[in-house]
Formats: sequence, C-alpha cells, structure tokens
Amino acid sequence: MTILVTGSAGFLGNYIMEFFAGQGHSMIGIDNLSRKGSTLNATRQLNDHRIKFHVCDIADEKKLSLIVEGYESIDWIIDCAAEPSVLAGIESGTRSLINNNLISTINLLEICREHKCGFILMSTSRVYSIKSLSEIETVELVDRFLPMNVRGVSESFSTASPISLYGSTKLTSEILAKEYSQTFQFPLWVNRCGVIAGPGQFGKIDQGVFSYWIYSWIRRNPLNYIGFGGTGKQVRDVIHPFDICQVLNQQIADRSIEEDPTYNLGGGIDNSMSLLQLSKWCKSNIDDDDSIVTSSNLNRPFDIPVFIMDSTKAKNRWNFTISRDLNQILEEIRSYTVDHPEFIEYLYS
Repeated sequence: MTILVTGSAGFLGNYIMEFFAGQGHSMIGIDNLSRKGSTLNATRQLNDHRIKFHVCDIADEKKLSLIVEGYESIDWIIDCAAEPSVLAGIESGTRSLINNNLISTINLLEICREHKCGFILMSTSRVYSIKSLSEIETVELVDRFLPMNVRGVSESFSTASPISLYGSTKLTSEILAKEYSQTFQFPLWVNRCGVIAGPGQFGKIDQGVFSYWIYSWIRRNPLNYIGFGGTGKQVRDVIHPFDICQVLNQQIADRSIEEDPTYNLGGGIDNSMSLLQLSKWCKSNIDDDDSIVTSSNLNRPFDIPVFIMDSTKAKNRWNFTISRDLNQILEEIRSYTVDHPEFIEYLYS
C-alpha cells in the first residue's frame, strides 16, 4: 500500500511515517520544514530507503500536483500538516493560518477526488466550543481540577463559536472533507486528538506542553502557572502517538464511507494530569528544586480549566486502547531528553 503523509517531519507525522514504513508500506512524506526541529526528522526520512521525502508547501497546488503525478498510485493520504497551536492566526497572521490549515486540506481533497484515494484528517480537540468547555462543572481538589463527568467530552459536544481561529480552520476542514467524501465517494476518517506527547517532541508552551515542562525542568528554565488563580490545577489528558498509529492501521484497511467518520482519540481521565501534578512528577524524577516555577493571575482567552476526551466511540469502532500510561509517557520523554542532549540543545539554539 502507498501512503502519503503531509507534515511528515513533524512530531506525529514522523511517528506515522516510521510506524507504517515498519509495516512494509511504501511511504511518501511531504513537509515544508517551517518548524524548528523538523529538519532533524526530514534528514532521517531522506536517509531511509523505505521513504520518499519531498520538501513542499502543500498550499502550493501546482508543486503538490507535480509530486503526486510522479507516483503511479496513492492509496491513502494522512494529513498531519497544520499550524499546531491554538494561538495560530494571532501571532503568525490569519492568512498563513488559513493557507496551512484549510487551503492545504482542500488541495489534498482534490487529489482524493481525482485519484479516489482514502483520506485521514488528523484534527484537534480545539474544534470544541471554548464557552461550553469553560462551563463544564468541576471540583477543585488539592492538586487538580476534576470534571463532574469523568468520561469527558464526546464527539457530540458543542462546536459552536468561539473555538478560536485555529479551531475554526480545522472544523471547516472537517466539514469540507465530509462533503468531498460523500459527494465523490472516497473513504474518510477524521481523528480529533487531544494532547499528544512522547519522546522527540518539539515541546512548546502552547502545544506539547508536557514535553516543554520536562525540557524546561531539566534545563532549569523558568516555568509559570498562568490563569485559574496561578495554582497550576488546570488538567489535560495525554495520548502517545503509538496508540494513534494503532487506530490508523485499522483505518487504512477499511474503505467504508460512513456518514459520521469522526472519532475522538484521547488519553481519558486515567491518563490526565494537572500542571501542578506534572511539577510534582518532575520534582520526584528530575530535580526536587521547584524554584523555577512561578504563578500568574493572567487569563488568556483560549484557556480552559480541564479537558478530558471521551473516546468511547473509537473504542467501540476500532478497539482503541491506551497502551502507554501517563507515567510511561513522561519517563520516555525524560529518558530521551537525557540520552539525546543534542536534540534539546538544537531546539533551544
């Protein structure tokens, strides 16, 4: 099977490339190398005989078409190319955001229309309504917020505005992908992912926060609890990219055309943690000096106190399970960082 992965040199894209290459599939990677760290993954892919790698901005329809025309057939496109931060469009400009998150997806959907290849859109939990998420009832515990509904947010949760400029481009991409799939009859799966974390991640405060926290603790860089009283009790659930790949492996074997092909893929309540709990983990496993952490009462418009994904639908359809618990994920990140100091030095250079 021939699989094209966009954003292949990104954190999730690189995992997907290596996973499916290991399964014996012919892999085509495309990335514009706009993110710090992506060149490291691109170099590995260029040197991997199982992978054909291309530098391309997929918003460039002509260049993308030339690459696709060079292959006899493509069975699936897995779209991982997007601005990864909820703050995108504010810091980098709205036109760049729309090009990277929406125009690019349209270009890929046109390829699926012409070639009848299947399409997998890696979407985000940020398509859910910020207002509705902020109104979820929680209990404040000693070291975290706990939602009253511990199963979390399902696919039927409100996507009403506001969801951020970033979220709106991803939601629009989802809608267009479903319309293309139904109209032109090619298979589609939409995976809404929460926080993804694992070794080799380009950790930033606005995405990849668990990796970012560990990197900062090891480097003794300042950290700050922002919002919600500056207590660090805000909570996210976490999933390892390997568990996402297990679902993708089933999806590429299924060319069904479903009316509602949308699935949440998240860690759930058992794989969730607050920043305060993460700091406690860092104290126990890295350095017990927590003086680098300060507090701020600053509130940002896209922040929410707690987000837990309900992945019941994916469990029922794909037998989705969590194989790596949160402690394993954090230890993998810590160990990789210690064993590869050149990686962190490169990210912070």
